[in-house]
Amino acid sequence: MTAKIGPLSSSIIAVIAVGGIFGLLVIIITTAWLFDLPKRRRRAQHQGIMEPSGKKSLEIAEAEKGSVDVSVTEVSSTNASTNYSSMRPTRPASPEYFKPYSEQKELHANAPYRSSMLTYPGNLRKAFKDAQADASKTLMGVAHGIPSTFVTKLIATTKPDFIFIDVEHGMFNRLELHDAIHAAQHHSEGKTLVIVRVPKHDEVSLTTALDAGAAGIIIPHTESAEEVKKFIKEMYYGPKGQRSFSPWTFTPGLTTSLYPNDPYNVATSNNHVCIIPQIESVKGVENAEEITAVEGVDAVMFGPGDYLIDAGLDLGRVMAGDPQPEFLEAMGKFGAAAAKNNVPVFGGAMSLEMIPMLIETGSRGIVVQFDVWGFTRLMHESLETARGHAKQFEGNPKAIPNGQPKPE
Repeated sequence: MTAKIGPLSSSIIAVIAVGGIFGLLVIIITTAWLFDLPKRRRRAQHQGIMEPSGKKSLEIAEAEKGSVDVSVTEVSSTNASTNYSSMRPTRPASPEYFKPYSEQKELHANAPYRSSMLTYPGNLRKAFKDAQADASKTLMGVAHGIPSTFVTKLIATTKPDFIFIDVEHGMFNRLELHDAIHAAQHHSEGKTLVIVRVPKHDEVSLTTALDAGAAGIIIPHTESAEEVKKFIKEMYYGPKGQRSFSPWTFTPGLTTSLYPNDPYNVATSNNHVCIIPQIESVKGVENAEEITAVEGVDAVMFGPGDYLIDAGLDLGRVMAGDPQPEFLEAMGKFGAAAAKNNVPVFGGAMSLEMIPMLIETGSRGIVVQFDVWGFTRLMHESLETARGHAKQFEGNPKAIPNGQPKPE
């Protein structure tokens, strides 16, 4: 006989069944939470997250007290090539320690001669005057002959005082020249001034260089004061000269100037841009004194190569360090003319050891490296050094540097 279950008994059984299922779920959830707890704690410690109560983690609290270093650990020069792990931050830097670039003055380029806008010329005239008054401020720069704005940017990131762009002998076209001048000024954050040597009778190159913001123009093969005066007229706006105004070098309402009432930066150009006659012939040396006496000449440059050829002297002897007396006499006359009229000399150093002598003899703008020569020398010296190392193993593929057999 089967016993019957009444309504009350059925209700009791249902409650017990539901309660059993609920209890089983509670046990499962509790067990899972307990197993996951260690992982959650490790994750919280690794990320430095806040506690549920809103309190800051121990790491951040200690960092705020200054007891935890959140900066990147400096790498010693002795282990910089191997100890990469020491370059990692000791703690993840918190956003609350972030300082805007404008507040970190030590990151800013020291650019005392820059213009208000980096598409306008820096104050090369003031830079030359400061160097003439204090030789320790002599401008040091790089000559740029490779027609590549990528190379310009690389040079500019080293922040030389100037980049000398050679259009007379370099392969720069009009657009490359324009972009190279802008690249030099922007990638140096205004620290680098641009000096351009243009072909003597090339109005297009002269106009392009000036409109792009060149701070100095070198006029090659200058032989008389009259030539200098003619170029002054071409290089400067009125009333100083007759330079044509370009509508593409400013933005109405947005362009700014260091000078009051100068919305088109006419004063910037007239006050900042330098003219640098280059004397490189017998006639030029004869007229050096009158050339350097012209009002408006900011510096003067000597061209030894062309002078030697024009004078019929041996270029090879000068390159070998054994110049002829006639050449030294011409250099002396050139230097004396510059000194008499208090005009700085601009030129290049064939070696870094020449720099003290150049400063002593009146140079206030010195090219210390040439991109073509520097690149070639670096490649040549690296290859020669590498081949020298390889030569130690000559005749014995298993030899070690001291010549002893390499142990098997």
